[in-house]
Amino acid sequence: MTVPAGVLGRVRALALRLGIVVIAAAIALPLLAFALSRLLGPAVLRDGVLAVGVAPAEVASVAITGIAGGEVGAAAVLLVASTLISVAVAGPILSVAGGHGVSAVHVLITLSLVVGLPLLAGLVLKRLTAASDRVDDGFQALAIVAVVVLVWLVSGQVRLSPAYVTLVAVLVALIVASAAIGLLLCWRLETPARTGVVLNVSMRDFAVASGIAAAAFGPATAAPLGIYGVLVMAWGALVARVTNRRRR
Repeated sequence: MTVPAGVLGRVRALALRLGIVVIAAAIALPLLAFALSRLLGPAVLRDGVLAVGVAPAEVASVAITGIAGGEVGAAAVLLVASTLISVAVAGPILSVAGGHGVSAVHVLITLSLVVGLPLLAGLVLKRLTAASDRVDDGFQALAIVAVVVLVWLVSGQVRLSPAYVTLVAVLVALIVASAAIGLLLCWRLETPARTGVVLNVSMRDFAVASGIAAAAFGPATAAPLGIYGVLVMAWGALVARVTNRRRR
């Protein structure tokens, strides 16, 4: 419901570039997550990081792009496209990269029910309702509140151990490297669109990632995603603050 109405018309000129961003991110991020996950010992932590690599863009990235003065339309299009791609490819990628009998069909069915259908329902409902700017702001606020609650819920599964020190370093490296990929993909774009691309690529949806991890590897692998959720929201807030300061 946070996707603006008529968003495709607003970013039609960027359609080709945004398509390249979505496809490139869908290829690069799983490879990056796989490489960094090899630095971790416990399998549950490795599998959690792998799930981040195949997760779609964070839903709050649209709201944070708006707060940062970026092109919300571009962020919304990237969010929808990355979600649909994640639903389609997460299972097959994890069945190859994760091993231990991951069922691609099971992951596909789970994502279709808990991610794909709600996304499409929200887009249809948004199109059928003439929401005002105040209602849209309410949806944006609700999205951020929902993300904060989900961070709290997922973080409750964390059982701290020395291995989590390495995990935090790996997750920070994953966010920084993802942001670098985003910067590369938005080369020569205007600043508002660039902000949306960088946030979209570097902020992956930790709640969906935890669902992917649980469906593919079991509930225990969702624990690292709570830490990732805290880090990625802090990253988004930092980008918004720095961007706004530069604009002023």
